[in-house]
Amino acid sequence: MTAAHQPTGTPTGDLSPRAQRIVDTLADWPRRKVTLTELWRILDQADPSTRMTGTRRQLLLDTLGELADADLLNLPATPSWDRSEKPYLPRFVRLPAADPTPAPTMGIVWHPALAWVPEARLHGTQKADLERVNRWLHTNRSDLVVPLRERSLEIFGHEKTLDRLLRSTLFGPDRLTLDLLRARRAAPRFTHERVGDGDTLLVVENSDTFDSLCHVLTDRPGNVGIVGWGSGGGFEASVLSIPLLPHPVQRVLYYGDLDLRGLQIPASASRTATAEGLPPVEPAVGLYQALLTVGQEQATTRTSASTAAETTRWLPEHLRARAHGLLVSGRRVAQEDTGLGHLTERHEWRRLL
Repeated sequence: MTAAHQPTGTPTGDLSPRAQRIVDTLADWPRRKVTLTELWRILDQADPSTRMTGTRRQLLLDTLGELADADLLNLPATPSWDRSEKPYLPRFVRLPAADPTPAPTMGIVWHPALAWVPEARLHGTQKADLERVNRWLHTNRSDLVVPLRERSLEIFGHEKTLDRLLRSTLFGPDRLTLDLLRARRAAPRFTHERVGDGDTLLVVENSDTFDSLCHVLTDRPGNVGIVGWGSGGGFEASVLSIPLLPHPVQRVLYYGDLDLRGLQIPASASRTATAEGLPPVEPAVGLYQALLTVGQEQATTRTSASTAAETTRWLPEHLRARAHGLLVSGRRVAQEDTGLGHLTERHEWRRLL
């Protein structure tokens, strides 16, 4: 790696979780060359939360540097780097030549559910992980299905190992599954209040606006049956608890701050929800329109035009330009500007709930 392209951090010891997930994805890569376009897709799969971060290029560069330092990939010479935007990135990387001979498994009696392992192409970490799974399958007879991280701690001695492996090629049809490990995802619950009989869930980012909307919707809920407090970024995980709510939900609306993180949270939660067969998370358009009308702009960190464009795609088209302008100019609007007084006195926002 040349000095001009040196990552900001110098990795030591074990790989970071993000780098390990990328390694797991590349384990079955069909060729040695991986293009930059493919690397972006792999990063999205390994760490979806980076899709709309302003430092996304630096994150990818740092991760590639970490993998290169660990001799898990080779970076090209300086002329083969993309200089369209800083930091510069390689247009491609090359994987080390694979050993065509499967790792020896002599002496290991594989559980029938792991009969595929001896012929699989594995790197050292994957083989060690599978040996731990194998020992657990041979010794565990309980049918009890437990939360994912409890099972991870039991099998691997670390509660987050299964989070990493779930994104790897070890999980999939005819490979590892949560059913095989008798584990389930445990979604944190979010605070909520029943305000009506409708099948719409309205999730609010911040606590005070949650309180105000509960207050004004109790008498005239419209289609809203439940108001939930997303608790900031906590909703990215707690969105999976929607099926546990005491009232059926057919539609999910979200209202948050008009800033980078306030728009990233619902977009990320929506991807998580749809991947699990839940309704997508949609913007509460009437409330966002009200916020753009009455909100007072505050200074914040500027967002790049490309990140702003990607982030505001979650909003309907007629709101994107205003929101994009806020992000790139380093401005934000807090949802508390649509306070109890405004919500009580004005009613236009209700029509689009």
